[in-house]
Amino acid sequence: MKKYFVIFPLVFALLACSLTGAPPPTAEMVEPVETPSPAEFTPQVTQVGDLAVNYANVEFTADHQYMVWFEMTDNRGNGVVWHCGVDPATGDLIPADGKGFRAFESTLFGRANPGLDADGAYYVGMDQAGKMLLVRPTSPTSGEMQELPTPPDLTRRAIYPTILSEQKGGFVFWIKNEAVPAGGTNRANDWFELQYISLDDPAQVNVVERQGRPLRGFAPMDSAFARWMRNKPALTYGFEDENGIVQIRMLDLTQPNPAPQAVTSDPGDKVDPYSWFYDGQEILLPGMEAEARTHVYVRGAGETAFRLVETIVPPASALAHPALAQSNEPIVFNGRVYTVYQINEAGTSFWDVTFAQAGEIWLATLFESPQRQWLLTDSQSAKAEPEPFVGTSKVWVFYNVIEGDTPLNAVWHLYRAETPIRSSDAK
Repeated sequence: MKKYFVIFPLVFALLACSLTGAPPPTAEMVEPVETPSPAEFTPQVTQVGDLAVNYANVEFTADHQYMVWFEMTDNRGNGVVWHCGVDPATGDLIPADGKGFRAFESTLFGRANPGLDADGAYYVGMDQAGKMLLVRPTSPTSGEMQELPTPPDLTRRAIYPTILSEQKGGFVFWIKNEAVPAGGTNRANDWFELQYISLDDPAQVNVVERQGRPLRGFAPMDSAFARWMRNKPALTYGFEDENGIVQIRMLDLTQPNPAPQAVTSDPGDKVDPYSWFYDGQEILLPGMEAEARTHVYVRGAGETAFRLVETIVPPASALAHPALAQSNEPIVFNGRVYTVYQINEAGTSFWDVTFAQAGEIWLATLFESPQRQWLLTDSQSAKAEPEPFVGTSKVWVFYNVIEGDTPLNAVWHLYRAETPIRSSDAK
């Protein structure tokens, strides 16, 4: 896909800065919380789970009760979808190896991701026959499974449901390959299609957009990866504008006769944007230009375009050429807002940078002045997929340390990092 994920050595000033402008969410400037300052904070990490098990695609349900994950059992991408509980006081898995409820056999492409509705947490994925399955956890070791009447299709991948706590049901999107099950760069597929269903009518498949496979790299819906806006039935994804820049479109299903609309138009390719509805405003958190830089965009009621209100760059990375800020995920705790993200050493491709190069996991404040950031890990091993877990009195960030050359032949070790986010009575 032209330049989207061709990474070259990057040299840029590692300065964290905030932009002035219209007030972002929680607009008043707040005093720093009583947590260790970045200079006083020392990273503390613990390996969790079974050291011999592959903990791929770890996700936490939005009600902070369960971990949903994929155990890859061979180098062809086959495996098992599991869920387990998480102790909100300690961050420990229940049971300790994470193998609470064995939901169904799946693949790396059809693995499940969690959603939320008024009835609670659930997750949706695809079994090895291409059937869509919905599971509602009933305890750390039990769940209720439902086969959806969506037509089976093994060319689906990247299956994600909505997080809509105030309504029953919701929506599920995926990316459909033209011909064969594979990732987004496989040359056996000439196009990819963004599709979704309503859980009120899961037999009806709706097409959002089809994009061709570029000569190099990913289609824009993969590089600026598609995502449901957290807390709103709006789907964001990448497209290439007339200048060849990867921008973001949104399909807002709350609108009458919804149709995709461009919501960014500024310079710079957007990478893996996290979209979020919070405090009455819509928020986008994309990485930019495959650099170690995240932009924070906000759009209020009645506004057409998103406004850039903040830029996040790690202030003191130990990597020689830090690159590819991605996997942003916001955290709300005691009225304050943060984001966690990963960066890695620059390399030759997306796969090389994300899964084979040394990385760091960072935590940053959002909408505070001055902005503060904490390095949560070392800078040595290959790291990916930071996932925050909000407990009763503190927050942890789980992530993978990847041992191997590619996602299919690697061992995905699971680690838990301490953060400075905690209540005053936390131990």
